[in-house]
Amino acid sequence: MNSKQIVSEIMKKRGFTNTALAEKLKYPTVSGVSERLRGKQDMRVDTLVKFLEAMDFEVVIRSKLSDKMEYIVEIPEE
Repeated sequence: MNSKQIVSEIMKKRGFTNTALAEKLKYPTVSGVSERLRGKQDMRVDTLVKFLEAMDFEVVIRSKLSDKMEYIVEIPEE
């Protein structure tokens, strides 16, 4: 599953419309959300994190090794 598919799935399950997500992200237009979901390329990591944080999710990086080191990705506010 790529990042756009994950965001779309979360939006569907949590009842977010493009309009509602654009408002939470403080985008001036809905196209800011829809263009990123329809684009040919996958989302940039910072965009993915912003979208997920707006829907109360976080991105966690976890080691596959036995140590299971874990980090939470945070994007500083602008």
